[in-house]
Formats: sequence, C-alpha cells, structure tokens
Amino acid sequence: MKVLLLNSGIGKRLAPLTNNIPKCLVKIRENDTILDHQLKNILKCGFKEFIITTGPFEETIRNHIEHYYPSIKIQYVNNPVYNKTNYIYSLYLAKDIINGDILYSHGDLIFSDNLVKLLLESKDENCVLVNKSIQPPEKDFKSIIFNDRIYKIGVNLRGDNTAFLAPLYKLSKGFILRWLQEIESFIENNRVNCYAEDALNEILDILILKPCYYNEFCVEIDDHEDLEGVKNYLNKNI
Repeated sequence: MKVLLLNSGIGKRLAPLTNNIPKCLVKIRENDTILDHQLKNILKCGFKEFIITTGPFEETIRNHIEHYYPSIKIQYVNNPVYNKTNYIYSLYLAKDIINGDILYSHGDLIFSDNLVKLLLESKDENCVLVNKSIQPPEKDFKSIIFNDRIYKIGVNLRGDNTAFLAPLYKLSKGFILRWLQEIESFIENNRVNCYAEDALNEILDILILKPCYYNEFCVEIDDHEDLEGVKNYLNKNI
C-alpha cells in the first residue's frame, strides 16, 4: 500500500505565509510543518512508499523531504496548471502511477497516527474518517450516510444524515482505479475546477465506501484561524 498526499494547491488563504513556500511547509510548531506532522504519523505505521502531487515550489518540497526523510521512496507528480485547476486535475495526472491499494490524504489535514491505525485496522476495505459527534464546519467536507454507507461527499451538504468527513481514506486498488476512471471522464469534459469527490459521488451508488468513525482532534488547515487552532491544540496536548 502506498500513500498519496495532495500538495498541489497554492494555499492562498494562508497568505502571506504561502507567498514563498508551499502550504504543506507552513509551520504548526517550532520544529514541525504540516508535512512533517503527516509524514511522522504515517511513517509510524510502517509506510515506505509515497506519491506526492505538487504545484508551485516542488523543489522546496523535494529538498525538505530529502534532507529530513532520506530513506523514504517518493514519486512526485507536478501539476503545471495548479493555478487554473483544482486537485481533481492533480489526481488525473497521477493516474498512471497509482497501481495498488492507497492511503490517501489531502495535504493540509492534521491527524494522529492513531487515526491512520484506525483506518488500517478497519475490517472495511474502503473507508474514510467520519466524526458524528461534532457539528460539521460550514467550509469543510461532509458526508451523507445511510445504513452505515456513504452516498455523497461535499461541502454544501445538510440534513440529519450528514456528518463531518476528514479526507483521509483507505482505498483498495479496484476502488481508486474506478474513481480515477470517473475523474478522467470529468477532465475530458473540462471539469477541472471541482472537487475530486464530485467525480466520486457519481459512482458511490456502485462503489461501497464505509465511514470509519473517530472522535479526536483532526482538522484541515484552510486559513489562519485553522492554523492558530492547530497550534493552540498541539501546544496544549503534545
């Protein structure tokens, strides 16, 4: 199983911190960036092979990883039109090297190694982190769940069956390849600025994706408010 991390965005809501570095290298503690936090917790679970999508500052990401994590194997996929497309296009560009089971995460998600283990130990072949105990934030992903199965993922979802979704997935080869086929169809129709989950929603009636329920700190860093919240949490709890 390989790890797929999406780091092709420009992080404009974190400007000016992201004016000269990629979003994933924004510091969340004195000696830790977002990327460090992800890699350390994933490496604790035994992973050795990574696919990382990049946009601006790919060389900066490469240099950081080569310096601090020289033993891990990484395939980089650069999105040259990162400023004109969403990460659905980055996934499309990575399709030819995704050839097996995947642990897949957005590059701005803060999670513990416990949550990685929770996914890996789940009996469900295809699952994603879901938290039913918190009010879903307006700007973040949510899922619609019926009979312990996810039928839709998006930001603008409402209703009694809606729960907060953290975009850290465990996916089988068959699942991710079918998702990539749908993504390719979207790209061919010039749908390059939507979420990759929009393509997934088209096939969730035939692909079974299960919620992996959790109840601990896990958040995407979209803006300065998120960043300060993460810093405060880590300072108090780690």
